[in-house]
Amino acid sequence: MVAIQADGVCKSYGINTVIAEASFRIASGDKVGLVGRNGVGKTTLLRLLAGAEAPDAGRIAVSGGVRFGLVEQDPSFDSGSPLIDVVYGGLQELLDMQKDIARLAREMSAPEVASSPDRLKQVMRDFAALSEEFERRDGYSIDSRVMGVLAGLGFSREEHSRPVGSFSGGEKTRVALARALLARPEVLLLDEPTDHLDIPSAAWLEDFLADYEGTVIAVSHDRQFLDRVVTRILEVEDHRVTGYAGNYSSYVEEKQRRLEQQETAYELQQREVARLEGMLRHYTALSARNNKFARRAEDVRKKLARIERVERPVPNRKSIGLSLSSTGRSGDQVFRVRDLAMRFGDRVLFEGAELEVRRGEHVGIVGRNGVGKSTLLHIITGRVEPTAGTVRLGAGVVVGYYDQQHADLAPDRTVLEEVLGSTGVTPQEARNLLGRFLFRGDDVFKHVRDLSGGERNRVQLARLMASGCNVLIMDEPTNHLDIDSIEVLERVLAGYEGTLLVVSHDRYFLERVADRILEIEGGRVVDYPGGYTYYVEKKSMQADGGISAREGEKGGAGAAGATGGRGARRSPRARPARGERVREECACDVDALEKEIIDLEAAIRQLNAELSDLEIYLHPDRLAEKARSLAVAEKKLAERYRRWESSAETV
Repeated sequence: MVAIQADGVCKSYGINTVIAEASFRIASGDKVGLVGRNGVGKTTLLRLLAGAEAPDAGRIAVSGGVRFGLVEQDPSFDSGSPLIDVVYGGLQELLDMQKDIARLAREMSAPEVASSPDRLKQVMRDFAALSEEFERRDGYSIDSRVMGVLAGLGFSREEHSRPVGSFSGGEKTRVALARALLARPEVLLLDEPTDHLDIPSAAWLEDFLADYEGTVIAVSHDRQFLDRVVTRILEVEDHRVTGYAGNYSSYVEEKQRRLEQQETAYELQQREVARLEGMLRHYTALSARNNKFARRAEDVRKKLARIERVERPVPNRKSIGLSLSSTGRSGDQVFRVRDLAMRFGDRVLFEGAELEVRRGEHVGIVGRNGVGKSTLLHIITGRVEPTAGTVRLGAGVVVGYYDQQHADLAPDRTVLEEVLGSTGVTPQEARNLLGRFLFRGDDVFKHVRDLSGGERNRVQLARLMASGCNVLIMDEPTNHLDIDSIEVLERVLAGYEGTLLVVSHDRYFLERVADRILEIEGGRVVDYPGGYTYYVEKKSMQADGGISAREGEKGGAGAAGATGGRGARRSPRARPARGERVREECACDVDALEKEIIDLEAAIRQLNAELSDLEIYLHPDRLAEKARSLAVAEKKLAERYRRWESSAETV
């Protein structure tokens, strides 16, 4: 079934055309990725599909009864409301339905209703219809669904009661995503859903969406997300929307094949046009002496006019012209970390960290949001003082730092002033440099405060390019960049001869630029002396029990990193005996609770089935008993889930 059909859709803002004559169909259950360069109109197309904006021409037809859920990049909420209330607010329709079901159940057992056959019959019909719809939308597992989605998106139980206004912009986007996922609309529209997710949360979201029964349409530059989730690609380019079957990798291959075919068709057509134009010139010259050549010239002219011209393919669109070179050579040991610790009050980010990075290494830093990845970079660059421990830079080290918050950029400076003030280049060299980063003409006089996130990224990259650093430290450099720009950055960093330290949640990016992974987990800095694939394999082995999470290589992958030391691996016997007993008891408790939860869910399904049988409504006493049993079972299930989550965290 077709969920959405667009026919000849056009959208402009003033004289700027964004979408022109777009026509496509999206079937129910399709998983669609919207791709294209920054600024081409992907978000505009998403809003058109959601009905948040109207097209200037053409139409978008939507199947009847289809509910939409739109998650944009800058959501707004009541800042004083707790997180849990905001998330449950997205389920208001189901919560109202739940109240109506309870009300109807009470009415059926009321004497005045039971004594009126016609009224009882109507209440029974309403109850049955509402219960069936409530079950179809999985309403009986609301509480467990809320807890599962919040945990999957990286929200701790402690954060549930925090006012939404205290969260960062990225965290608010995750709140909006949680609301939309829980509402389970028939069409889910997502604008850069993985932008503020750490790697585990992004992987959880991919699994969730891959199994999602509805239609998903997502704007994304996360290539792994696009490969794992989507089954179709819609590319927005040159105001047009072009469809491709398959995931992102299939799209890249198919687009290249189409470009090659178009190039061949263009060249063949140009030869034919050149041949006909030569004939036209020849016949036109002869027509002065003989009218029959004038007729032939007219025939050729008509033939040329009938040719539907093939556009010349443009395989290489405008992209940033990034190149990095280091001036001077650092010592073999770039920096050395000893017994490093960072705490904020009672909260420990990490402690006992031991780490050594040598010249030419490319190190990727990963970990969940909030574990201290950016803080570690700030300590290494001297922006933040650690609670304990030391960081020693090697000889000849020249650090270039890329801040994801753009804190190093002065809002009141122009783009040109920002580059001139932080490098030693001349004004003309600065303009040439900025031109390579797509700041052309008067663009260089824009103030930093007026730039988009992607434009600020490009200013920072331009500064780094002119800095001549031999140690490059980068915090989430792919945020706000389109896929083409990310791929340029990957190629440049992969060939960078200096030392690289980069925090990123972009798995494709890490695979291509990092030859060593550091993970901050559980207050420790764990070293994996290989690329991202190596790291994933080792983590998988740990999860399967193949190796200890503390096991390392080159002297221990614990906090000691590649050099051994305090954080090196320790025997499990070193754990406190009491803590081990607590964990074993909690593990047993988890197993028992899981069995109870399975039994309770089965009992609830059975009770719902019995309440869906109209026969039971002829027996008010039995009906009331079943309704009470259902309420008790649901309350007990919610309590068991709370205990299970608490015990699981301890294990």
